[in-house]
Amino acid sequence: MRTISSRSQISPNRQFRRHPIARRPLRRCAERKTTTSSDAGASKESSIQSESTDVTKSPYYRELSKDVDSIDATLLTNAPSDFFELLDLDLDDADVWASGDEDLVQTTVSKAFKKKLVISHPDVLLSKYEDASEEETNEFAVILNAAYKTLSDVQTREPYLNAVIDFRKHFFLEEETKFDGTPVSKWSGEEGETRAVFVDESVCIGCANCAQYASNTFSMESDFGRARVVDQWADDKETIEIAIDMCPVDCIWFVKRTQLAALEHCMKFCPREDPGIMGRRRGGNGGSQRAKVNPFCAAESFLKRFDENGELFGGKNPAGLSFSWHDERLASTIAKAWLSLPEEVRQKGWPDFKHKFNSFGIGGDSSVEDRTFLRTR
Repeated sequence: MRTISSRSQISPNRQFRRHPIARRPLRRCAERKTTTSSDAGASKESSIQSESTDVTKSPYYRELSKDVDSIDATLLTNAPSDFFELLDLDLDDADVWASGDEDLVQTTVSKAFKKKLVISHPDVLLSKYEDASEEETNEFAVILNAAYKTLSDVQTREPYLNAVIDFRKHFFLEEETKFDGTPVSKWSGEEGETRAVFVDESVCIGCANCAQYASNTFSMESDFGRARVVDQWADDKETIEIAIDMCPVDCIWFVKRTQLAALEHCMKFCPREDPGIMGRRRGGNGGSQRAKVNPFCAAESFLKRFDENGELFGGKNPAGLSFSWHDERLASTIAKAWLSLPEEVRQKGWPDFKHKFNSFGIGGDSSVEDRTFLRTR
């Protein structure tokens, strides 16, 4: 898909309206597919898919690059994502990790490692499960060995332990930075709908046109005075399209529903300029250059940090690989490898593992705040 830097490049003759006084025909109305009597019996799902296909051709649609489209940053919330979780070791067990007794630590790590190895060794999995992949089972074995090597060596264990503590707090506890893959805005659309509505607040000038016209979907946030989607598809499709068409600075987009959570998450960290400075720049009367950070670029960079492409452990000696750091890529690699195990093995080897967010997050049965090991240091 061609990269879009500005919708003005697509529709140079577009006329803007600053006040939502009355409806006017949208420029793309002529392109809409007219429903005939023969289409009356079509299912609602088919209708949604048809609309979604049409809207991707409009100047209002924007998506992230295909390089990040397949990256799932929510793997971390559904699976063990560090070596302590992989070996089912409690990071809050001070009697072990703060004991100063290296023999006790070695015994604890070795016992946990052997317990997992017995049920997940490639020979065991390939002989017992017909659909088991040799590549995936070997990859998990390499990661399991790396966990043992890292935690059994005091030179790597201490820095890795501290890195995991920081990582868990950043992604699972701190309100501003945690990410559970759930969009901030409420969803009121059809379950089969593949689109969502997103406001680029770094471009928005706070005219409030959209919030006045489609007040159920848009609202003005109080911190920066910018428009924001608070309830997806709370207004009908035509009302939302007209509200988008009224935007004088082209800051409202249709986006992929699957990319909405990352966009809304990254929007929190994008700078907002003073509308006066933005107006002077648009009018050619000076003003600083626009910040290069926008939610679309930020979301792509954010997702790329979770890109597990198999290279992290590629070509390494399984018996000698260890880590003194922990980041999104390593966490995603661990989570993906664990999820590739047969479900029976996961339930048998990790019976106490629970999702990292409660039902108000991704639907797990245990709140992350209840996991005391995340709060101790």
